[in-house]
Amino acid sequence: MNSCAAISGLIMLVVTNLAAIVSFATPYWREQTSSTEGLWATCHGTQCQWVFDNNKDLAESNDYIIATQGLMSVGLTVCLIALLVSTLALCCQCNSCNYTGFVAGLMITAFLSIGIAVAVYGIKSSKEKKAGISFDNGHDFRFGWSFWVGAGAAIMALLTSLLYGCSSKKED
Repeated sequence: MNSCAAISGLIMLVVTNLAAIVSFATPYWREQTSSTEGLWATCHGTQCQWVFDNNKDLAESNDYIIATQGLMSVGLTVCLIALLVSTLALCCQCNSCNYTGFVAGLMITAFLSIGIAVAVYGIKSSKEKKAGISFDNGHDFRFGWSFWVGAGAAIMALLTSLLYGCSSKKED
């Protein structure tokens, strides 16, 4: 991978990782006027109840939230592995190694995992909680910024995989 494409790919990979981490960790996937919900916490005002608190049972969560947690965990892990491989390959400059195809495959996997997680959460939230894009139109819940950052992370993962995939074909 030439240096301009390598740097561009690495920058896109870092942005994708940052978006995935922020979306994964923040409790703003679904908002109501006085509370917010995320993958790992439900907040009422300034008080947050985390999944890992002793008084919160993971079994209380809906199945789609557990599925979203798992898919986002897989997607984030794959993104971090792709960042590690890409950084090491950029630093080590192995002439016979072609890491770009591997990173492209990892990012396609991340795109699928994060994209399916966001889609599952969005579909089930809109059906069960009647979540919408805004509080207008009679919606009690709306999708928060963490949800949209997760959707952006999926799109960035796809674009990153395309960049690495095209760079891989160019070298062959």
